[in-house]
Amino acid sequence: MSVAIVANPLAGRGRGAKIAQATKELLTAQKVDFQLLFTEHPGHAIELAHEASKNHELVAALGGDGTCREVLEGIWTSSATLGIIPGGTGNDYARGLGVPRQIEPALEALLQGQEVALDVGLENETVFGQMASIGFSADVLEHVNNNRDGFWKGSAAFLAGVVATLRNLRTYAVKINLDGTVLEKEVIALFALNMPYGGGGMNFAPEARYDSGHFHLLFIEKISKMEFAVTLPKIYPGKHITHPAVTILTGKEITIEGDPLPIMIDGDIFPARPFHAKIVPQAVRVRIPIATPAL
Repeated sequence: MSVAIVANPLAGRGRGAKIAQATKELLTAQKVDFQLLFTEHPGHAIELAHEASKNHELVAALGGDGTCREVLEGIWTSSATLGIIPGGTGNDYARGLGVPRQIEPALEALLQGQEVALDVGLENETVFGQMASIGFSADVLEHVNNNRDGFWKGSAAFLAGVVATLRNLRTYAVKINLDGTVLEKEVIALFALNMPYGGGGMNFAPEARYDSGHFHLLFIEKISKMEFAVTLPKIYPGKHITHPAVTILTGKEITIEGDPLPIMIDGDIFPARPFHAKIVPQAVRVRIPIATPAL
């Protein structure tokens, strides 16, 4: 089996470079036929993965969720299988697919694991595997990106972004069309989820699954700043879903009418535009650990 690894050395505040070096040493010792490719700029992983898919059966993303998304976009129309080697900060692709976040078991899953189908989301023409979101989550990430030179770094920067965004919490009037059913709401945030997790382990939709053939659409309706601040930590264990302001529905195609907003897609911000997401069931094969039989 021939393997290409598309690595983002800057992922995880430089963790990607260390994991790439360790991966190289481990695969060389195992005499695996592999090619290690390093990204040099945003979008580069798409190009590298697309070219690698012509010559390799397995193309792995080494980095964070943004790198995973770009590699997915690069290979999804090819016959190559996707692999994941977690190297970022959030690693929600790995979390949603059950891929270990330690190097050696992640490589074991890559080389010896099982291949399963992965649904692919399309937000307009942008490919994603994890989630697309508008509102609060995108506002937080946009704040972080706009303050990269600030005092706070890493996870502290995201906490600072949450505090700043919460201070100026906004609601958005939207008309949601979900598979032909129309809802008019005032929301703080809206998520089209293909996996349960986002934001580094927030369990937004506990029952979302990468091969279900539909999205879990989560939206948070108008809520006070204080109540939202109290509810926010409950997302990590998935205990927010019983809150009356939280609704989760399922569907295959979602259109949002309202003022165009910036969109967060798999951890990256895309410019404001009308939101339209649809799912392409079983579009890609992905390598994950072999399931342990139930006792």
